[in-house]
Amino acid sequence: MLYDRPYMRTEPAGRSVPYLYWFLGVLVGGFILQKMLAVWFGQGGMLLNWVALSVGNLFSLKIWTLGTYALLHEDFWHLFGNGLGIFLLGRALLPEIGHRQLTKLSVIMIVVGGVCWALVHLAAQGNLLIGASAASLGLLTLFCVMHPNQPITILLFFVFPLTFQPKWLLWIALGINGAGFLLAELPMAFGVAPVLSMGPVGWSAHLGGMLVGYLYYRFALSGFRPAWMPRRSVKIEPPAWMRKKKAAEETNRPFKLNLSNRAALRKEVDRILDKITQEGFGALTDEERAILDQAKDLLSK
Repeated sequence: MLYDRPYMRTEPAGRSVPYLYWFLGVLVGGFILQKMLAVWFGQGGMLLNWVALSVGNLFSLKIWTLGTYALLHEDFWHLFGNGLGIFLLGRALLPEIGHRQLTKLSVIMIVVGGVCWALVHLAAQGNLLIGASAASLGLLTLFCVMHPNQPITILLFFVFPLTFQPKWLLWIALGINGAGFLLAELPMAFGVAPVLSMGPVGWSAHLGGMLVGYLYYRFALSGFRPAWMPRRSVKIEPPAWMRKKKAAEETNRPFKLNLSNRAALRKEVDRILDKITQEGFGALTDEERAILDQAKDLLSK
């Protein structure tokens, strides 16, 4: 397996941007700024008015709040739960998706979660939504549908080992969030007494993030196409001068996979590893996979 190779075990320092870690850093920075403004300057209300998501803010054309609400959290444990989930699930998904795509996906989950929440709360313009739970639950959904039967072990209460299949975790998360949405959030949004008292939780935002995770797997990773979607792709040919230029570049490509050109080989391997980091292993061409296979033996000599 390529993941067992030495050049696949660690990420070379200084050659790629760890977007996911920057994303987590922004969440932590947003929380620190939130507490500083609230405690030191007494401007917590101002921050909620410009950063938190509400239907009133959207009607005031503060469209950016569809994403910025994730920067705010109720308390440290709210941030810790979301941040830990994004970090652990993100690390597990990185080899298959890559830093850049994973970060884009997390942002989309947050925005779609915000849209779903806003649609539910149209009649309650004063309600507020904060937190990055849409991203953490969206990544959980993506991981579970990608590896439904892969046994995983966690430490319950950081002490007791518990082994289970991810698909059961997904069903539990879906059941809890579905019940919270139908029996608590939806009645409260329409001014009706909730069947269950579960607090002001944005269950609809959670479900929106989970939906993005499932749809990404269904359409982007598994190659599924519904009956109404055309299966034959339209091929657009580039102009003749572009085809000639590309052919000349391929013909004059200086890289050759042999022992006498080890510097070029290392450079090509570095380029491929950067591509894996940014776009995931699935983005490699057959030629690039073959280069990694042969490079292991050549570079170890």
